[in-house]
Amino acid sequence: MARIRGRKQGPNRCLICLSIERDTVREGGSLHEESCAMKNLVLTILLMASLSTWAVAQDVYKWVDENGEVHYSQTLPPERASDAHDRLTRDGLLAERVDRVKTADELAELESQREEQREQAEQERIQAQQDRLFLAAYPTEEDVRRTIATRRETVMSERSSVESLIDQSRSRFVATVRQAAELERSGEPVPEYLVERIDEARAGIRELNRRLDEIDQRLESLDQELASELARHRRLTDSG
Repeated sequence: MARIRGRKQGPNRCLICLSIERDTVREGGSLHEESCAMKNLVLTILLMASLSTWAVAQDVYKWVDENGEVHYSQTLPPERASDAHDRLTRDGLLAERVDRVKTADELAELESQREEQREQAEQERIQAQQDRLFLAAYPTEEDVRRTIATRRETVMSERSSVESLIDQSRSRFVATVRQAAELERSGEPVPEYLVERIDEARAGIRELNRRLDEIDQRLESLDQELASELARHRRLTDSG
């Protein structure tokens, strides 16, 4: 009370202010302590609310260790960054699934698979283009048969020519051998040129027979091609 009376009162100081000061002095240190406690309580509440908001807003990482145990943490351990893990939302929903970082060998294998897929896709594209051209050239099965038949006639003509050559070569060979045999029966030596002619005729017949076998293989291939092309035509036109 002496402190209040001893103060100089300015012209603007009112009775209410003086009353508050007297109450403050009268209550002593208790009011000051309550004020400090209130401030601390408010700060504590604000801090807890801030921490709660921060915790709720944070994502949660889910990962499995080398022992198969599942772990949850708000930060992913650095040594687990290259391992497979999930990032969950605050509601526990999956936000992102991160696969394990592949090794160099795995990356090389993956690239090899992708290259095979690209090659396969290119082959399919080329095959589709060839199928379109095939149907454009052979709209009906009869077109396929006619084309193969024309080619077969050409090969058969060649075969007939070779057979004719074989017959001629055999006739010359037989005549040459007969001539040599007559000389031997008469006791005369067989001339060298006659021996060479016999050898050449024999080699010529052997070569013509080889050509004949080759022609027969071509004819067989044409028969197989006809069956294959007819099946292809039926597959592309769904007529089979």
